[in-house]
Amino acid sequence: MPDLRRVLISNLIFAKVACDGNEMNLYISKRPKSLGGGSNTFSHMFCRYAKETGHKVVRNISKAERAIIIAHLAEEQDVLNARSEQRTIIHRLDEHFEPGEDAIRRAKHEKIIRLNKLADITVFQSNFVFKNVYPYIKPHRYCIIHNGSDPGIFSPSKEAGTFIGHVSWGIDTKKRLDLLYEFIRKNPDQKFLLIGRHKESSYNFNLSNVILKGVVKRKKLPRYYRMMKMLYFPSENDPCPNTVIEAILSGVPICYNPAGGTIELVKNCGEPLEHISRLLGNLTRYRKLCFNRTDLYFEKVFERYLNA
Repeated sequence: MPDLRRVLISNLIFAKVACDGNEMNLYISKRPKSLGGGSNTFSHMFCRYAKETGHKVVRNISKAERAIIIAHLAEEQDVLNARSEQRTIIHRLDEHFEPGEDAIRRAKHEKIIRLNKLADITVFQSNFVFKNVYPYIKPHRYCIIHNGSDPGIFSPSKEAGTFIGHVSWGIDTKKRLDLLYEFIRKNPDQKFLLIGRHKESSYNFNLSNVILKGVVKRKKLPRYYRMMKMLYFPSENDPCPNTVIEAILSGVPICYNPAGGTIELVKNCGEPLEHISRLLGNLTRYRKLCFNRTDLYFEKVFERYLNA
């Protein structure tokens, strides 16, 4: 069950913001779904916090006082019209630009560059994203805001779980499922809990020490995090993974790939892949460090977007 103290803290913050008398019409360019991570998770959290703090989420960008455009997910003319009506345009970026991209990614990133010229302020999801994307767009006003999650939903169990977990909504090469598969094969004495599309990958994860849960709805995720003692997260060049945030708030230390923005989120709540033995030998200490991570509470993220 969620930690009652954290639920009460979240509710008090909701009440405070709702009573501040600064209610606004807000727009976000991605409508959230019950499945999937990434910007879908952010959109879900943003809409929920907006409503619970007295704001209104509108579907028409021209009716919004603040409009959040996620990456390429907006029509340029709509954004241009909203800008001409003095709406504040916030461009949220969690991309990774690379040379020699295929036609689809190149078209996506070209649209991002065009949309960014219409933005009042750009929000980079991590320093990793900033260093990678800034040279392509060079916005005049920008800030870095990490993602967050709800500690009333993602909270630790009384005792640590028994599984090494992996949660991912993608199966592309950047997810480094090859490293996950190799790690599982080399550790037959460990139990693994995998959430996501692993069955669709080229690797046979149907092993004796693996439980494959497949893709689960968002509301079921907290239960599975609490079954874990550690999250194995080998994804490389991941801008700002929500999975890592949810795991840490659930009291689950992270074994991570240092290439990307993940290292900025983990801080002292885990170890890079090459130091996994150190992490496995001190899981209780790392678990306790996860309990102090109030910087990952979504209410703080929400406030920063409203004050951007």
